[in-house]
Amino acid sequence: MFIVDQTIRDGPQSLWGHAVSWEVIFPVAELMDKIGFKAIGIPGPRGALIRARLLKENPFEKFSLLMEKIRNTPLRTSVSPWDFAGFNVGPLSLIELWIKRLMAHGIKSFWICEYQNMQHREKHIYKTIKEGGGEVVGGLMYTKSPVHTEEVWARKIRIMVEMGVDVIQVEDTVGVMTPDDVRKLVKILEREAKGIPVEFHFHCCTGIAPLSYVEGLNNNISIFHTCAQPLANSWSLPSTEQTIKNAKFLGFSVSIDEKALKQISEYFQKIAIERGLPTGTPVECDITPWWHHIPGGMRGTLKNQLAELKQEHRLEEVLEEAGRVRKDLGYPVGATPFSQMIGAQAFFNVVTGERYKVVSDEVVRYVLGHYGEPDGPIDPEVREKILKSPKAQKWINWKEPELSLEEIKELAPNLSEDDLLMELMEPTSELRRKVDEMYYKKGVEGR
Repeated sequence: MFIVDQTIRDGPQSLWGHAVSWEVIFPVAELMDKIGFKAIGIPGPRGALIRARLLKENPFEKFSLLMEKIRNTPLRTSVSPWDFAGFNVGPLSLIELWIKRLMAHGIKSFWICEYQNMQHREKHIYKTIKEGGGEVVGGLMYTKSPVHTEEVWARKIRIMVEMGVDVIQVEDTVGVMTPDDVRKLVKILEREAKGIPVEFHFHCCTGIAPLSYVEGLNNNISIFHTCAQPLANSWSLPSTEQTIKNAKFLGFSVSIDEKALKQISEYFQKIAIERGLPTGTPVECDITPWWHHIPGGMRGTLKNQLAELKQEHRLEEVLEEAGRVRKDLGYPVGATPFSQMIGAQAFFNVVTGERYKVVSDEVVRYVLGHYGEPDGPIDPEVREKILKSPKAQKWINWKEPELSLEEIKELAPNLSEDDLLMELMEPTSELRRKVDEMYYKKGVEGR
């Protein structure tokens, strides 16, 4: 059995809101490199943006420093097909630049979120990574719904294989995959994946992820994503320690330095105590996420937003409405940016007292197909109401254009490519506003 470590990516993202600087991670980086992980996950562009905003960190500088300390274990980050850092659909040229600059700083492994049939963009992303000598990890984003049949999963896997994926990462952000689901999906993977390695990345929101990992072991899955114990469980991933213990009990060999792993856990436990940060705890079985599919981080955001209005007692009402919104929109997967879209729309529907009275630009663009074709049909009445909203008029005649890197660079000719991306990561920056305006205008004019 092999471990992809998520202690410094999904752990802080799930439990600490990225509230840990690289200066906390660097002291144990060399030790992490010696443990024997297959790969080490590091923050993607959204995590880099939050750290840049809250902690004033330059991600490119930190990645280079991390590479000096982790020389033997591949570092893996995420890439989104819609935008390099934001929630909206943005220029593909910036996603390609983001990948190239990360490669220049030593990052060679990228997992691509296969959320919603944006294959025309994913092909460009795969090509960019392959040309740079990198590893393409295709993210098969798991969700449960009436429309997500075995044939849907088979089709998605076939597409990834045809595009040349190196690894398939089965991602369950809400932790809804049961052991029975594992058995069914593994059969499909055995038939369609053509021998490509498969990894499991499940969150613990419902309490069943560790058991589903055991079922994966019993069905020939050998690569699992985990976190050191203080940053595992709750809304994070299963713990590395318990996953190893279970694997050994079942007779599997594990090449992990457990003494070094214990030191890592003790270190992050100490950090949590010093800074008053929560540590993960096993979750009681909770079946409500099967309905709303809102992951832990988004639930925390909704709770905070309701508290600002002194309506925190309505959280369960919002989560119940989120399940209805998800159904209305064709059952998108409960992951960024769709979990934010669904959660925010449910919030608006409950707080305003009228469904779809207020809609965001992102939901309008989703309904118009800017994020790819949904796996399920959008409710016709909901579609009609959304497209009659004032915000829809802005986007109704827009079509995704090509915006070259040269056109973007002309707006800031004196910035290096790293600094250009840093400036564009911040959605409120003047440069980002200009790029967004240019992208929108070109999309309308090219219709």
